[in-house]
Amino acid sequence: MITSNFSKRISEGVSRRYKRAKRKLVHLNEAKILEGLKSCGTFKSDLLFVHSSLSACGSIDGGPQTVVNALRSWIGDRPALAMPTHTWSYPDKTGVAPVYDYQSTPSVVGTITNFYWRQPGIVRSLHPSHSLACSGPDAEKFLAGHEDFETPCGVGTPYSQIAHGNSSVLMFGATLESYTLFHTAEDEAEVGYLYAPEQVTLRTKEKDGSVRSIQMWRQDMSITRNFEASTDGLVEQGLVVRRKLGLSELLFIPDARALHEKMVQTLRNDPLFLVHEKARPEAQRRLRPA
Repeated sequence: MITSNFSKRISEGVSRRYKRAKRKLVHLNEAKILEGLKSCGTFKSDLLFVHSSLSACGSIDGGPQTVVNALRSWIGDRPALAMPTHTWSYPDKTGVAPVYDYQSTPSVVGTITNFYWRQPGIVRSLHPSHSLACSGPDAEKFLAGHEDFETPCGVGTPYSQIAHGNSSVLMFGATLESYTLFHTAEDEAEVGYLYAPEQVTLRTKEKDGSVRSIQMWRQDMSITRNFEASTDGLVEQGLVVRRKLGLSELLFIPDARALHEKMVQTLRNDPLFLVHEKARPEAQRRLRPA
């Protein structure tokens, strides 16, 4: 067993080094990224919501600034550009949550998001676990009160507004495994396994500097999802556009509302649709009686 585990660690280490070396050989600049974005079609929505992985597609000259520049060139000046800046500031083993500070707490969902929220003119919501960063003249209004909801991305939250608005979503080197709006669909479909049995107490710093405690329903990730498995079907239905970019790909959802409505209806018919096979018995047990 020891030998087997050691061999596995060696193999994983070699694989990681190979992937890092391969990424360095594939260079992307702003022009190449913009070409890939334009291949997804002409941008027509009022808002673009972006999930991202900086390194997945290859080595990007200029880093996250290059990606943001390309996104801006593609969508133009009028549409808002939003990104998740999740911090997952949940309670520790003692039950005490760290204080989320919208001005300093780092995002844990990618280098691009962590770069973006720090830029001039970008507004960040006060939600202590699932904050968003957004640009545009209506960004303050759009994100206001996010922390007042008892769910991180359920009905009424900015995520729900994205899902029901004239919005598009881009997975830049990221897979649908990180598509937060699937949780929004789960909330709207009222699947019984979405949240942990008890609320948690989170803390956020208000804009006046005071610290506020918030009662929140935390998503129960012990019920393992398999969001990525839905990709091929959504591409076939025309709800997702798939384009190659470097070592990875772009997944573009032109109409977030159409995909959301489809997923809500799917989950109402089959609440376990997005649940991993191994987690289905427990999820089934927690479904609400019809």
